[in-house]
Amino acid sequence: MQELDTVSTGRAGYTYAKELVRNWHHVASTSVRNLGSWAGNLGLKLSHNEFPSDIFINLLGAGAVVTTALPTGSTSTHTLEELLGLDLQKERRVILEMRLPPMSDEVVFRVFKVMGRWTNTHAFVNAAMAFRVDKANAHTVTEKPLIAYGGINPTFVRASATEAALEGKSLEDEGVLQAAMQALADELKPDNLPQDPAPEYRLSVAQNLLYKMVLGIVGNAASSTVISGGTDLERPESSGQQEYDQNTETWPLGQPIPKLEARMQCAGEAEYVNTMAAVNEELFGMFVTSTQANARIASIDPSAALAMPDVVAFVGVEDIKGVNNIMAFAWPLPQKLFPEDRVSYYGQPIGLIVTKNRGAAYGAREAVKVTYDDIQPPVLTIEDALQKPPIKGPPYEQGDVQAGFASSTHIFEGAMSRDGQYHFHMESQSCLVVPTDIGLDVYASTQWASETQRAIGQVLGIPDNTINVTVKRLGGAFGAKIDQCNIVTTAAAVAAQKVRKPVRVALDLDANMTVIGWREPYLCTYKVGVDDSGVLQAIQATLTCDAGYVAVDTSSPAAVYCMTSCYSCPNWEVTPQVVLTNTACNTWCRTPGTVEGVIFMENILEHVAQGMGMDPLELRKKNLMPDGGTRPLNQGMIRFRSLVAGKEAKWLPDSLPVPRNLISDMLTQILTSANVEERKQIVANYNQTNLWKKRGLSVMPLLWPYAVAMKVPFNAMVSVNARDGTVAVSHGGTELGQGINTKAAQCAAYELGVPLDMIAVRPPNTHVNANSEVTGGSQGSDVASYSVTQACKRLRARLDAFKEENGLFDKSWPELVLAAFNKGVDICERYVNGWDEVKAYPVFGVACTEVELDVLTGQFLVLRTDILEDAGKSMSPIVDVGQVEGAYVMGQGLFTIEKPLYDHDTGRRLTDGTWYYTPPAALDIPVDFRVSLLHDAPNPVGVQSSKVTGEPPLCLAFTVVMALRQAVASARGDAGVTDWFQMDTPLTVDNLQRLCLVDSSRLTIK
Repeated sequence: MQELDTVSTGRAGYTYAKELVRNWHHVASTSVRNLGSWAGNLGLKLSHNEFPSDIFINLLGAGAVVTTALPTGSTSTHTLEELLGLDLQKERRVILEMRLPPMSDEVVFRVFKVMGRWTNTHAFVNAAMAFRVDKANAHTVTEKPLIAYGGINPTFVRASATEAALEGKSLEDEGVLQAAMQALADELKPDNLPQDPAPEYRLSVAQNLLYKMVLGIVGNAASSTVISGGTDLERPESSGQQEYDQNTETWPLGQPIPKLEARMQCAGEAEYVNTMAAVNEELFGMFVTSTQANARIASIDPSAALAMPDVVAFVGVEDIKGVNNIMAFAWPLPQKLFPEDRVSYYGQPIGLIVTKNRGAAYGAREAVKVTYDDIQPPVLTIEDALQKPPIKGPPYEQGDVQAGFASSTHIFEGAMSRDGQYHFHMESQSCLVVPTDIGLDVYASTQWASETQRAIGQVLGIPDNTINVTVKRLGGAFGAKIDQCNIVTTAAAVAAQKVRKPVRVALDLDANMTVIGWREPYLCTYKVGVDDSGVLQAIQATLTCDAGYVAVDTSSPAAVYCMTSCYSCPNWEVTPQVVLTNTACNTWCRTPGTVEGVIFMENILEHVAQGMGMDPLELRKKNLMPDGGTRPLNQGMIRFRSLVAGKEAKWLPDSLPVPRNLISDMLTQILTSANVEERKQIVANYNQTNLWKKRGLSVMPLLWPYAVAMKVPFNAMVSVNARDGTVAVSHGGTELGQGINTKAAQCAAYELGVPLDMIAVRPPNTHVNANSEVTGGSQGSDVASYSVTQACKRLRARLDAFKEENGLFDKSWPELVLAAFNKGVDICERYVNGWDEVKAYPVFGVACTEVELDVLTGQFLVLRTDILEDAGKSMSPIVDVGQVEGAYVMGQGLFTIEKPLYDHDTGRRLTDGTWYYTPPAALDIPVDFRVSLLHDAPNPVGVQSSKVTGEPPLCLAFTVVMALRQAVASARGDAGVTDWFQMDTPLTVDNLQRLCLVDSSRLTIK
């Protein structure tokens, strides 16, 4: 690429090389490009004709010729199309060189790539076009052009009929353009595979890319309103701003420092379960999984596998000595480790093959013979599942919705669905179980060590005090390792119990994406009534979540209480529903239930604003909750979590008081700092003058209810070392990348009055930090910091009393500690937070997002995002800013580019790797990303006056959807359609382009 960039400016006839370089920056990633080669890419294309190689299409368009050689030494030269007819492996032919010819200045050369995200992903459709044009003669194509496409079907390369339709014709002639579009439609026959965008989309995009080529050539000869269609979206260099209070008076608490483990993580030095050194006689376990999604198991025969070298055992349901249920306190419903009769989803673990090494496990897994009968079609979607009665929960009710509708002058009804999301933690589910002479040592990737301990004890039928679970750190989790991790931990434990040797189970990415469930898909149907001024009168909604094959981790009962967000309405009736499908057990994922309630409410307000012809932000302002209001709380969930913690709730709050709604002030602040009103006018003007590029700008407020359970124990231990005064902290939470250890260390240093470098945070385990709650729901860092704070306060008070009693006012910390130790003073302290010690409170946030959409392809850029987040008085500002940014980008992926795909015949999850499933990458984040933590806003009931930040900002990513709605609505308006339209997420590029109502008949020059 460097050479091509050089010759593009330094050698005549090669200016087109700049186009290749521009496009190749979207191929793979920098590291992959550095490791790979153009020849390797071509070789992959020759072996897999279905591969939509950008390199192949680009070089074909440039007229490249390739020289190959046979083992005999003979060489031959081929065009790229001729190369497709060769079998390099069969002929043992190697690629020697490639030559690129010069190109006349009369030739316009362009390459295109339409993809799901901005880089490091394959093309949905790619193209290369070269037209020799007489610009002075109405842009006449003087010779047969070259038009090549990839991503259509495995055999299609050249659009020959379209090339013929354009030869000798003027590109300014509308009739010529339409004839070319028809020729292209006739000769393109996109295949129809479930993992690809629909054939209709790929055909439309192919036509639109040709249109882009024509518009780019004719330039100002085209109408000013359509000319923007000739250019591609160009992403500027990313920039960011972060603002927060310094709070120097409390340092090191509140000091903006990097996460304590950040450097070792970036250097690859941080140890995780699967990077721990192998222990003596360690074995490896790999799941044998189902190849049916809804069938009875007729037989399981592992004999062939057991006869293979290095295979030690097969572990099945018959080897479970305790209870076949991985849920201990996590939920009253059982979830089986291995099925006893039927399989319920494709990829469900049936057993575990145990081998001496990972390599042997792959072959042995395939050798286990499983037969099925009573095979039934899989149920994979909420819509299909609703053919049977759903599981209904108690509704959230307030006022009288029927009376509210009766008093409403405008009523709107609609629906919105939101698909699932893979957690995409960098470390897969993994566990090492080591039998000892006193029980089991378990090293697990779990967010809830105590539940993992209990689940293993329950499944193995052994006492919990024989199981010691240690969790050093997690490589991400996002909720997937709360209880579903125990599929892995209990399986490894059963295997270790059977073979009496250490067993490690670490899932590959494909197994991790298949065995473990994702964020629940949702469907919301609603009816809303307002008066003539747009004030809400009644809301009636049903929130249906897809639990997967068993309803153990369902969030819709909580989601109904979150729809209120920061708004007021006198009459509510919101009903939760759960359906079962033949998919893995869907589970908690960052801000479960809350994000659904919040976004569905925002969608309702968008609908009302459109129907009333009101500015969406002004409608929101009219309906903001006043100061002194309350938000409903889900008593059932709080009661359950209290029971999980070992204490029945005698009294539970039914609402969360909001003494002051900060949203109005925060909106005023962001309207000024983000220059919203001026930018809204710029967007409106832009949309009026551009047919094929559209922009949108949205502002969204948020009230996120931090509803911590009344009893949520986090067991903290603070130990001071007598010799040097250094401090070791161990808390019941799990470091999973969110910075819990950093905040705990800063709290300890502040309360003890020692430098931060004297604090070390040690991995928790189920002995020192017994019975601690789950690190999830944003409570981990909050409650762990609270317990550490209280332990340090007690310890400091004891040492201060000793200092005063003995007149040791001039002693340094190490001298004081040693003196106290020598006098028999306990220099360690343990603390477990008690009933209702950690308080619930509202978290406020506002965001403003601007997007730009290419109507012809569906691709878009997030141009700028401003977030103002209420973090109280932050305990660790850089950590909190990182949480805000990360949560927002994760939400952006959920709402736009991350889409689960299934084979609807077999039930197999097709998105079981990064080829078809693409979370946001570095070039998908907002181009201009500005995050501010609310100034001077200490939380009077928060831990160290702070507020949680790990989950709320994810909801604010819905501003991307709202901004895209504006852009799409403008495009639909140009097509003559102005009605409300349902906008389900994720808004993948094909969904966006379809919503824009692009039709080839509208592809005009004038």
